[in-house]
Amino acid sequence: MRRLLTIIWFCVFAAALAAAATPPRKVMSLSYNPSGLATFAALEKGVSEEHLRTDLKRIAPYTLGIRTYSLEYGLDRIPAIARELGLKVSLGIQLGKDPARNAAEVKRGIALIKANTDVLDRVYVGNEAVLRGDLPAAEVARFITQVRAATGAKIPFGTAEPWHVFLKYPELGSASDFIGAHLFPSHDGLPTEAAVDYLDQRFTELARTFPSKPVVIAETGWQHTGMRHQASVPSDKAQADYTRTFIARAAAKGYVYNLVEAYDQPWKAPEDNSALWGIFTDAGKPKFDF
Repeated sequence: MRRLLTIIWFCVFAAALAAAATPPRKVMSLSYNPSGLATFAALEKGVSEEHLRTDLKRIAPYTLGIRTYSLEYGLDRIPAIARELGLKVSLGIQLGKDPARNAAEVKRGIALIKANTDVLDRVYVGNEAVLRGDLPAAEVARFITQVRAATGAKIPFGTAEPWHVFLKYPELGSASDFIGAHLFPSHDGLPTEAAVDYLDQRFTELARTFPSKPVVIAETGWQHTGMRHQASVPSDKAQADYTRTFIARAAAKGYVYNLVEAYDQPWKAPEDNSALWGIFTDAGKPKFDF
């Protein structure tokens, strides 16, 4: 009996060691903005290279890449740091209402793309600029064409908008090398148990509308905090359930995707119905097992 117990104990111990040595499952991409910033004013002060490197080191074991949204505030350092860590970057060039600021961001983006084509997997020229009403679709399309031509880079260029904006303004799809769709079943009032099937339907609708362009799920996720919307209920459990179900479905269907988001961004919450989406703590620990 003692020998049997010894064997059982050894097997359990060996299994525990093997589990500890197994690297965490990696997602395809995570939206990244710096951790620990409570207000937009804190972001505007600038983010140090040390802050960025620490953030990215913490999430690197869990993701193959990151998506960024702006090149201001020191965020233009991200591609170089990502290269060190073996991460791919979906680079974001922010567009808004201010023409001078747009011109400066585009100029900075063109230079950054030329210097970092090895680490970039795609470029998003604008993020929900049409949805917010900052720019007309034709203007965003012009910026996409401008950046692509100026860089000459052999990587895909496009923009990111909710699925319905691409359907309403097909010129965005025509100007893009891919359809960068934001697909949030929670925004459309779905419960978690029906959410991924709903996402599949919207993905298929886009693929049929733009048959010559690959559809990239530029954002999807589930908020753990915020306001309830119809049957969509924010909670830690709902976020974990949706994320796991989506990752499994994406693997089965071969979706290219980016999850929202690495760290909570409380400075954005007032504009997003108090929603918080981070799937890591500010210390870089995943809130649940993928």
